[in-house]
Amino acid sequence: MNNRLILLSALLSLQILACGSKPQQENSDSKPATTEVPSAQSNSLTMKINGAEWKADNSIFGAFHPKGYNKAIIISGSKGPKNKDEQPFNINLYNVDGPGTYQIQAGNADLNVAQLANLSPQNYLYGSMMGFNLKVVITKASTGPDEIEATFEGELTGNAGDVLKITEGKFYYHE
Repeated sequence: MNNRLILLSALLSLQILACGSKPQQENSDSKPATTEVPSAQSNSLTMKINGAEWKADNSIFGAFHPKGYNKAIIISGSKGPKNKDEQPFNINLYNVDGPGTYQIQAGNADLNVAQLANLSPQNYLYGSMMGFNLKVVITKASTGPDEIEATFEGELTGNAGDVLKITEGKFYYHE
């Protein structure tokens, strides 16, 4: 349990300290990861994990170029009770100018990250240093107030070596 807490603390610290060079950006005429962003007026983070619906029900947050970060876009939300079983998910893009299509994967120079924690006691970390490969399409990014709209899809590798297929990922955050 202590090793797990130390690992999660280290990962969060790395995210906070991350900075670097420009992420890979595809042409703007490429097809988005999914065809639409949620039209709901409330903040939301949803995706399908291996075909099963996953929906954040708390701590939904987005930020565009927050102070102290290197041109970051932050996407996050959690599912479940606020205890050891809570499932936090986040995508952090660094050195990003704004809307565009970003292909991110483990080992990238910018230290971009995607991760899901606590899917089960045995599978406590997916993505991050375990491995990830996501296509993230930022369709709206502004500040004052922060507004982020995005879609995403790809894969997250788990601590047990299994791979989650992420489809129909959607994020909508208006401060």
